[in-house]
Amino acid sequence: MDEYSHLTYRSLHLNDHTLDENIPALTSESSRRSFPLPISSLDALDRLPPELLEQILLYLDIRALINFQYINRRSADLVNHLPTYKVIVTHARNALRGILCIQTGKWITCSMLLEKLRTSSCDKCGDFGGYLYLLTCKRVCFLCLSQEKEYLPLGLSHAYRKFGLERAEVQKLPCLRVIPGTYSPNEKKANETVLVDYEAALNCALAHHGSLDAMHTYVTNQLAKRQEDYEKRLMQVQQVEGSRHIRKPPTGDPHDGRWGNPFRFVAIVSVPWLDRSSLDTIEWGFHCLGCARSSRPPFHKRRKFVRSSFHDHIRECDNIENGMHLNLKAMRKKGYKVICINYIMAVFLS
Repeated sequence: MDEYSHLTYRSLHLNDHTLDENIPALTSESSRRSFPLPISSLDALDRLPPELLEQILLYLDIRALINFQYINRRSADLVNHLPTYKVIVTHARNALRGILCIQTGKWITCSMLLEKLRTSSCDKCGDFGGYLYLLTCKRVCFLCLSQEKEYLPLGLSHAYRKFGLERAEVQKLPCLRVIPGTYSPNEKKANETVLVDYEAALNCALAHHGSLDAMHTYVTNQLAKRQEDYEKRLMQVQQVEGSRHIRKPPTGDPHDGRWGNPFRFVAIVSVPWLDRSSLDTIEWGFHCLGCARSSRPPFHKRRKFVRSSFHDHIRECDNIENGMHLNLKAMRKKGYKVICINYIMAVFLS
């Protein structure tokens, strides 16, 4: 890192208002939970070899594991001494607490969580991912979580309409319960509600309808039917009751707003990368000085890097002089010339 220290910086000094800032604070009572001494052992579990017992516990989803932890002191000791659990609590406590708060623990295991902590790259684009999407335990970078549709969880009624699914189908999918608070860099309020994972809903719809085309046809037909029913009711009300208001059915997706959308941040926590090649050394990533004034890929200031990926970035985008990539300087000069030529031509032709 020393050879790049003059070309990088650690933080943008921005508050993205993720789930990290909205997790309820631990009370003194909950942080010092005491357990009664067990009257007896854990029966058959205590007769198992320790290695096998560890594998069984790690196979449990996080919600089930925490429930087991709270049985008594013996069960608490077993969970607290699991190496995987200890690493998570030490380096990603907010990820664990966030999973429990938004109630996504039934879809995630400690093994899954640790594997993501030991993975540096964003599951979508391959850049360094400084966040976890706690609905499906995916490593993600800021640009993907704020722009890609699979990181925007949907309200239940929206999922029914968008994918043409039955309520019973949607209610079986990975979902979260929003912790009320302020989310996104734009500081938008989010109220308590239930949201479902976009990708899981889409996959369910493909299995239900058979193909993307069949799904779109069904959804379009249902939308037309709702619109027709609305117009019939509206006509009846106007004839009988005059000015009574009839609510118009939704016809499309709600406005996204990208990184101004609070729902994109309700399942997001910041996490480090645990580099297993160096005994789980912690790395939070860093930003490129040459991209600090740009908001367009591949020079976007929001991109983060680790040593290996920054080396590739320099090869792709050229060296840095006076706080800017040489390629970016050339592109800006070229863009300025194009703007001037276009302006002159417009004046000449007018």
